[in-house]
Amino acid sequence: MRDAVLAYLRGRPGDPEALAIALFHAQRAASPLIAAMTMRSDGASPDPQGWEDIPAIPVSLYKRLSLRSFSGTPGCCFLTSGTTGSERGVHELLDAAVYDASSWHHFTEVCGGVPGPVRSLCPPPGGDSSLGHMIGHFAAASGHPLDQLFDAAFGIAGAAFERMEGPMFLPATAFSLDAVLDPGRRAARSELGPESLVMVTGGFKGRRVRLDSEAVYRAIAPRFGAPRVVGEYGMTELCSQLWTDPVPAGAVPGWFRAPVWMHVYTVDPISGAPSPAGGLLRFVDLANTDSVVAIETMDLGRVERSVDGDRVWLDGRAEGAELRGCSLRAEDLLVAKNP
Repeated sequence: MRDAVLAYLRGRPGDPEALAIALFHAQRAASPLIAAMTMRSDGASPDPQGWEDIPAIPVSLYKRLSLRSFSGTPGCCFLTSGTTGSERGVHELLDAAVYDASSWHHFTEVCGGVPGPVRSLCPPPGGDSSLGHMIGHFAAASGHPLDQLFDAAFGIAGAAFERMEGPMFLPATAFSLDAVLDPGRRAARSELGPESLVMVTGGFKGRRVRLDSEAVYRAIAPRFGAPRVVGEYGMTELCSQLWTDPVPAGAVPGWFRAPVWMHVYTVDPISGAPSPAGGLLRFVDLANTDSVVAIETMDLGRVERSVDGDRVWLDGRAEGAELRGCSLRAEDLLVAKNP
C-alpha cells in the first residue's frame, strides 16, 4: 500500500477515497491492535464504503499504544509536544518517504515552494519534532541553506534579526515569532518583499500567556516589511499538513486547505455523531500509511468542501482538552531562557 500511496502522491492517477479504504483494511490485517480497536460494537469487522465510514482513533491513544501497522524497527519516530512533564505521544514510521512526499507536494502547491534561504524559528531537524523534520526537508528539497535561529540550547538568536534581506523563507511557531516581534527587542525593520514567505504555525494559547493571533499577524508588516504570510496546521499524528492561502503581510490568513488525499469532517464532541455544522475535527489522511489512516482530534472547527481539497476553519480546543502543540514547545524554551 505504501508504494500505491507514494505513486498517487507523486502525481499518478487514482481514487484517494478508495486508496484510503484499502489502506484501512491493510492496517487492520497488519496489526491485531488496530484490528481490535476498530472493531464494530457488535463484534463484526467494519466494511467502510466511504471516507467517513473508516473508524477514527483518538489522538490521545498515541501516548499509550504503539499504533504502527508495519513490522520491524521504525526508521523515523516523531514525538508530540505535549505539556511540560506530561507523557508524549509517538508516531512511528517505517521511514519518512511518505511524510516528505505529502508535505512537500501540498506546500509547493499552495505556497509555491521555498523562495530562498530558510531562516527557521522552529525546532531543529534531526530530532523528534515532525515540524523540525519538515522544515529540514523543505530546505533540502529546494536546495536552499537552513539557518537555525531558535533551539533549546541558544533560544532566539537575536542578532540575526537586526536586519534581514530577502527573498527568504521564515517558518516560525506562534510563540517564537511573538518573541521576535516583542517591541522590547528593538530590532531594526527588515524590508522583505512579496517574494519572501513567512510561515506561522502552532496555537496562540498557552499556559503562561494568551496571545492574540490577529495582533501577531498584523505585527509582521511593521517588523518585516511586505512578505507573503501563510498559516500552517499540522500535528505529529498526521503525515499531511494544511496550509492557508498566502496573504500580504498585515493581513490575517483564513481557512486552511487540506490536500486532496485528506478528508476532514466534524462530529459532535459528546455523541460522536456527524455534525456538519461544526464540531470535533476528524482527519482521514492517506499519507498515514504506517499507523492509522483516520484520527479524531480534540480540536474544534468547521469544514467546507472544495474541488482542490477540504477547507478547515479552527474554532479552538474542546473544553477540558490538554494544551499541546509545537507552540507550547517554543514556550517551554522561552521560559527556560527567561524564567
